Amino acid sequence: MKILYISSYYKPAYVYGGVVRCVSQLCESMVKLKSQVTVLTTNANGKDLLPVHSTKAENVDGVEVFYYPITRIPPQSYYYSPALAEACRQRISEFDIVVLQSLFSSFMGTAIKACREAGIPYILQPHGQLLPWSLRQKWLKKQIFLTFFGKTYLNKAAALHCTVPSEAEAINQLGIIAPKFVIPNGVDCEHFANLPVRGIIRQRFQIPNEARLLLFLGRLHPKKRPDLAIEALSAVQSLPGETHLILAGPDEMQLIPKLEAHAQQLGCANRMHFTGLLQGDEVLSVLADADLFLMPSEPESENFGMAAVEAMAAGLPILVSEGVPIGHLAEMAGAGRMVPCTADSFRRVTCELLARPDRLKEMGKSGQKLSLQHFEISSVAQQMLAQYQSIIETGLPLPPNSHGNF
Repeated sequence: MKILYISSYYKPAYVYGGVVRCVSQLCESMVKLKSQVTVLTTNANGKDLLPVHSTKAENVDGVEVFYYPITRIPPQSYYYSPALAEACRQRISEFDIVVLQSLFSSFMGTAIKACREAGIPYILQPHGQLLPWSLRQKWLKKQIFLTFFGKTYLNKAAALHCTVPSEAEAINQLGIIAPKFVIPNGVDCEHFANLPVRGIIRQRFQIPNEARLLLFLGRLHPKKRPDLAIEALSAVQSLPGETHLILAGPDEMQLIPKLEAHAQQLGCANRMHFTGLLQGDEVLSVLADADLFLMPSEPESENFGMAAVEAMAAGLPILVSEGVPIGHLAEMAGAGRMVPCTADSFRRVTCELLARPDRLKEMGKSGQKLSLQHFEISSVAQQMLAQYQSIIETGLPLPPNSHGNF
């Protein structure tokens, strides 16, 4: 099976968050399962550019990746790359199936036209772009695009890959009739189970070993609601002993001054620490040092919750908002709590959880078990390949629950 992924960005452009990690891990796992995977992408990396070749393939952990240069034109999220569009026209006919990662990108129309002309089935992975919160951002432009182009692109797809049932339901509400299948994002559970010695990040920020440590891991973006993590930090100052908060992630929207002012107003600025974007073992170190993971995202803004799954795989209990779909499963498994996306909820439940360190350890163990059962990357890759094979052979994805669907 020759699989082509086309994406606006790819590893190591981790500035774009969990999508980069889950897509690259999936591609690498499919290669290990003896599939041929090629990625066409850009050199986009936030405000910077990746230092990669634009004329030859890169071997990125076993995956053949071509990085094409972007041309900086507004809006930045459009990822304008004539070279990538030309590569789509020239190369799509070489593959058995094409997986498209972004609906609102400059090259998408070119890629879909090439697929249809060559008779190659294509799958779209919305990654939350069709959820209500996302569609409300720049809503007029998106509505115009969907009306004239987008819905046709979606409905002509062989299938749409959704990561949770609620994402499929939200897309159905838009009147999109293309077949849909649900498979979760995967995580390398073994990687996250082997954590560094506890204390590396604590030492960097002079956080005492005996202090409780809250962790917010992800982009500092308004929809992620880092301000609610600060509200939780403020509330737990009433507990005996010290509690600190680490906010680990890139600040593409320049939110840090506003968050610092918020913490200063609440009287907890001296217990709050920013790390910027963490790479590789730094992520494992911060997970090893933390006691509770916080993800207070806005309702209807997350299509999955990749960072929360990684935290569970690392044995860290999670507290997430109702905007994080995997929170339902985590709560049922006793691996975490899911609460409304309000300051009061996060203040109250954070205090409740930190007051029960024995309970936190039990939740962490449940999270690791849950991750192995539902999100192990090798199992997810096998499910995905089964769907691709079905689409290539029959034109349709497998029926629900016929191959371990989430």
